[in-house]
Amino acid sequence: MLVTLKLNSVILVDSSSNFSFPYLKSLELVLVKYPGEEFLKRLLSSCHVLEDLHVEHGPDDNVTTFTVRVPSLKKLVVYTPKDVDEEAIDDDHGFVIDAPSLEHLDILDHQSRFCVIENNMPKMEKADIDIACFLPGKILGSITSVKHLSLCLFSSKDAYPPSCVFFSLVRLIICTCDTEWVNLLMFLLSSSPNSRALELEQCYTREELACWSEPSLVPECLLSSLENLEWENYEGTEVEKEVAVFILRNGNCLKKANIYSKFTDLRKQLEMIKELSLSPRGSRTCQLLFD
Repeated sequence: MLVTLKLNSVILVDSSSNFSFPYLKSLELVLVKYPGEEFLKRLLSSCHVLEDLHVEHGPDDNVTTFTVRVPSLKKLVVYTPKDVDEEAIDDDHGFVIDAPSLEHLDILDHQSRFCVIENNMPKMEKADIDIACFLPGKILGSITSVKHLSLCLFSSKDAYPPSCVFFSLVRLIICTCDTEWVNLLMFLLSSSPNSRALELEQCYTREELACWSEPSLVPECLLSSLENLEWENYEGTEVEKEVAVFILRNGNCLKKANIYSKFTDLRKQLEMIKELSLSPRGSRTCQLLFD
């Protein structure tokens, strides 16, 4: 009759006997060491109505490929501590997800080398993805029904799933750490015709400056739906200024734009405020705020 199970810092021992959790809906696995990958697959497959799965990897969990195949799953949280030794991680270390009923996906993993989504997740509503592995486009192409999307990618290479449109996306958050964040931003804006809120933030130190060429076509959401812009840790680089001016100039429906700068120099901050305040705006009612 168990409905909720939380395991924290335990060692699981294999058993030849069958086990089943027919009523288990919530499972939390934090720093657990498993007998092996096959045992983990048996464990998850025995949870026939599981809806909520929270996984925190440990440095010696004895699992190289973490496979989640749970048809009933609605929420999945995957977290890998940042202090895990990267040299101790094999190239085939990663995770596989097959959860067609998933509604909420939350991944913070800077250690895995890959992430495979085996089937589309048409019920997805919210996704928070902070990963360092390549081919994130495989993830984005499986969650086109998402309404709230937060992305922080160490590499935007191959992040653009072909011919995908995010019709339901209304709130988009993009981290500006990666060098190619501008290209990812323009792709998602062009693929999200109904977006109403855009948030930009720099979560980690940016190693190189981005480069960007203004697109010939303005994304549909800027012309017809985007209402709010929020920019955290705005540094005032040339590309950031160009992107900000582009959004303000073409945001016909913008109601509010909040710019939170990283400037400690009052003179530079006043210069930034002047540059953006004097830039053309597509919406006469747009309120431009600075902090």
